[in-house]
Amino acid sequence: MVKIGVDTGGTFTDAVGRSESGAWQVVKLPTTSERPSAAILQAVEELVTAPTSRVDLVHGTTHATNALLTGKLGKVVFVTTQGFRDLLAIGRQDRDEVYALEPSATRPVQPTKRIVEVAQRHDAYGGVVKVLSAAEIHRVVARVKAMKPEAIAVALLHAFSSPAHEQKLGRALRKLGVPVMLSHEVAPEIREYERATTTWADASLAPVVRKALLDLHDGFSKRYKASSLRIMRSDGGTASVNAAVEHPVALALSGPAGGLSAAISLAQCRGDAQLMTLDMGGTSTDVAWLDSALTENRPISVGRLPLLARGLPIHSVGTGGGSLASIDPGGQLQVGPKSAGAVPGPACYGRGGQEATVTDAHLQCGRLLPQAFLGGTFALQTQAAESAMQKLSSKLGQTPAICAQQILQIATADMERALRRVSLAEGRDPRAAMLYSFGGAGGLHAAWLAERLGMRGVVVPPLAGAYSALGLLGAPPRRRLTQSVLQPLPAASARKQLFAPRVKQLKKELQDEGCAPRKLIARCMVELRGEGQAGVLTLEDGPKLRERFHALHLQRFGFARTDRPIELHAISVQVDGETSVPWNKQKTRKHEAKPWGSGACWFGTRNRNMKTYYFAREDLQAGAIVHGPAILTEYSATTVVPPKWSARLDAWNCLTLEPQA
Repeated sequence: MVKIGVDTGGTFTDAVGRSESGAWQVVKLPTTSERPSAAILQAVEELVTAPTSRVDLVHGTTHATNALLTGKLGKVVFVTTQGFRDLLAIGRQDRDEVYALEPSATRPVQPTKRIVEVAQRHDAYGGVVKVLSAAEIHRVVARVKAMKPEAIAVALLHAFSSPAHEQKLGRALRKLGVPVMLSHEVAPEIREYERATTTWADASLAPVVRKALLDLHDGFSKRYKASSLRIMRSDGGTASVNAAVEHPVALALSGPAGGLSAAISLAQCRGDAQLMTLDMGGTSTDVAWLDSALTENRPISVGRLPLLARGLPIHSVGTGGGSLASIDPGGQLQVGPKSAGAVPGPACYGRGGQEATVTDAHLQCGRLLPQAFLGGTFALQTQAAESAMQKLSSKLGQTPAICAQQILQIATADMERALRRVSLAEGRDPRAAMLYSFGGAGGLHAAWLAERLGMRGVVVPPLAGAYSALGLLGAPPRRRLTQSVLQPLPAASARKQLFAPRVKQLKKELQDEGCAPRKLIARCMVELRGEGQAGVLTLEDGPKLRERFHALHLQRFGFARTDRPIELHAISVQVDGETSVPWNKQKTRKHEAKPWGSGACWFGTRNRNMKTYYFAREDLQAGAIVHGPAILTEYSATTVVPPKWSARLDAWNCLTLEPQA
């Protein structure tokens, strides 16, 4: 048996395989955007070099994310209550760009001509205001059929608590033979607009994601019989292909979730209670604040479109290794959010790219080694990077070296803002956390970011450049359900009755996928808020719930109103199947590592061309110590140890970077 995790990103497709002997292998290939399965299957073929009876493949994908961002979605008919035709267009009337002279609101791209109103209505308390008649159902079905949709989204008023009308309409519409998404099934929660956008996104993704996943499933099953394929979801768990296709909105943050899932399990092994993650790839950087004891799943947004689909708390910025450097209308240097992508990629890739990127800047400063990139199989073109940097720097009246340094400073500042957003802005102290850095480019910036935020240090995990793919191998089969409740916080016995039927339902779904009943673990969470408040706090259900709520409220907002009644806004149930932790602890022996070479590297204006030693991470033994300035290369990533910093390979095969005393 071979276990393989494949993470498809905007620039590279990363694959990590583990054989029965426990040996790791990594393959990194350019993403085939038009047909993602092509690069995935090629990566699997390179990892499966010997005949095998079974291949277990777990796939994390950005296909749903990119479809929502680019608008390349299926033809959907949106069905809603009479009088609410403009629900999607009006939205919350939020103004995201307060000072923009011509603001552009983020709204679902749904043509008015493909919106159908239904003569029916429930009130907020479940009472029927207008009955849904058989004649009205017949009329709606006929009109929807005439539009020849690829999928149908149904979001009726107050259906999260009164689903009877949606159920009747759904039974009739499903006879048309296309996917029908009902809001009370997709997101049984309060907030009409967010429930509608989530249902619309689920339906819009169905034709696109279904095609891609089934294409992968068909190609994979033909080559590797008696094998299994599971898909990563935004919440850090996996699902079968059929379950993933059924509600593809749950895949909106599938790709980055693998790295966060791996970071949590590694932090538990290392004993790190609090951590921030930095996942820097070719197109963007994803950051998060995580508590290794209880990970909070939140409603997510993609391209500023709010979705009630729960996911790990990821915040993204458009800064990656392939981010293009340019001059804005004011004549100032800017980095991103446009990216060179997989094709043509950065100038130094030698694929026709002409504009300078963050990767080219690192190469210009000596922080990337041309001969060591991807283990020496992909030599970087130094001359091409210099040419692109020269073209940009001449417009700014600077030398290419200073221009490169400024590009790196801007990129680091963008990521610093993102890290502050998930820590300080949420009432959390970054000085108490370790920075888990991964992705192909994360280790190039991590030490400077940790220093700016006063963090304890940096952890660069094993196989850092393919860490999201590695995380897929340890992700558990998972089901999650959130249901709005909206009542005063009930006693523990009453809460248990609320959870029981949901736990039973989710356990059955996982058992149907082949999970052993005795291995299933259920976690029950509550979303609480003070009376009159809009924001909610998520806690695990259990003893001293009121005291824990007030303590968390004090930490997050700086005050606690213990005299105010607490409301149970929603309940969440998560059921996990059995999983394996891909970490092995080793014996350590403290010793100085030996470099394989040296060269000149620029760490700032005053430290230009400092002598820097080069180390191969694969050659280091547990306990090895490296003093900066140094560059550690590995197949899928590069880690920079700045001056006055040191790195140590710990018992978990992690590079731990800390400032020297």
